[in-house]
Amino acid sequence: MGFSMLLPRIFRPPVYQGRSDPENYFEGWYFKLVDPLGAHIWSIIPGISFSEDTHSFIQVIQAKNGNTHYHRFPASSFSYSRKEFLVRIGPNEFSDRKIHLALKNGEMEISGELSFEKVRPFPVKPLAPGIMGWYAFVPFMECYHGVVSMQHDLAGSLQINGSMVDFGGGKGYVEKDWGRSMPSDWIWMQSNHFGSDRGASFMLSVARIPWLKSYFPGFLAFLLINGRVYRFATYNRSKVTSLEVSDREVRVVLENRRYRLEVKALRMDGGVLKAPRHGSMKREIKESIISTLHLELKDRHGNVLFSDAGRFAGLEIVGDMQQYY
Repeated sequence: MGFSMLLPRIFRPPVYQGRSDPENYFEGWYFKLVDPLGAHIWSIIPGISFSEDTHSFIQVIQAKNGNTHYHRFPASSFSYSRKEFLVRIGPNEFSDRKIHLALKNGEMEISGELSFEKVRPFPVKPLAPGIMGWYAFVPFMECYHGVVSMQHDLAGSLQINGSMVDFGGGKGYVEKDWGRSMPSDWIWMQSNHFGSDRGASFMLSVARIPWLKSYFPGFLAFLLINGRVYRFATYNRSKVTSLEVSDREVRVVLENRRYRLEVKALRMDGGVLKAPRHGSMKREIKESIISTLHLELKDRHGNVLFSDAGRFAGLEIVGDMQQYY
């Protein structure tokens, strides 16, 4: 057993964090799969919901037409490892090394296995066990967030509705959420398909965070360039200095003592996903996985360190975060 497997779960965000039968609880992982040409873009979301309607599930988003599919399973079909990130739902298997799919309903059939190579996990530090920083230690947060793999290569193929799709040489991304409910308002965006050959990956989440009997607007963001992770987050005293949302785009400016990151996301239509409220998967939101992001990173002297566009971007805009800035 490796040393990492001996650490408490809080220092291993990818693994299943919940108990065997928690009340009003959800946990889900988000896998994005893009083939080398960007012709096939899929997101696969396995998870479990403990509520008045307890069950496990696998959601599927197809970028080409925006269709979404919700595959429902009994809670007894869900199993996991405490030692490593390994989750099974029926015959389907998910980890930080591969996914194995055997999904079938009246509208969709997906089968096959993809392996992940050159996985770039999000760094874990003693006082910052993952993307949430020290907030990960707070025991009463409504929702926790983790980044499993900022970037990895795909190998293998999937048979989708009778057609074989080769994902070999494509790119993947994995993150997760767990807790009682997703926030009432949030903006989330992500891409790891940038034009420059610098291994770039980006994620931003801005949300209304319940805190005791009140709330505060909080955010998490990372930009990976050439192996270096630039963090912007509420917990490291970074700030959202501007946030604008229109029918066409979202503009966000993040700043800290050393860097300024300007973000523009072009909105595209998406599919409808189920999201948790008090553990129950009854809320519906929209997500696009074909949006485009424009990023520009500058140092405190105004020198441009990175400027590029990210394709095949995930984008969710839920509620009205603009009112808090």
